[in-house]
Amino acid sequence: MEGMQPTNRAVETLIGERRKARRIHLLTRVDIIVPGDGQVYWGSMSNLSWAGVALCARQFLKSGQRITLRFRFQGEGGQEVAESLAAKVIWRSGDNTGLEFDPPLGTGSPALKQAAHLVAHLMMKEA
Repeated sequence: MEGMQPTNRAVETLIGERRKARRIHLLTRVDIIVPGDGQVYWGSMSNLSWAGVALCARQFLKSGQRITLRFRFQGEGGQEVAESLAAKVIWRSGDNTGLEFDPPLGTGSPALKQAAHLVAHLMMKEA
């Protein structure tokens, strides 16, 4: 029996039995919604934290500008879930933009309820 490898089915069964929650993946594409503009732009997320997000976007955003970010998640069955958070542009360099969540994702923040999947992602990232 030495040298035998488990089959993919056996591995999937073992993993499936250990996993307690559905797996959901954060997609790197982020929608950028500018109030009063009516357009939805997109950016590619390069960094995410409890305080905010850095992304690459061709859409010109001014420092101090308030926007809404829509994060997208994809579940195991391919279904998509979206969560939106308000943010403020705090820096820009070329196509790179740094945004701060407004309000921040701190203890007791109403934003925590708005972004349950994003919070779960950040918690798993810290674990």
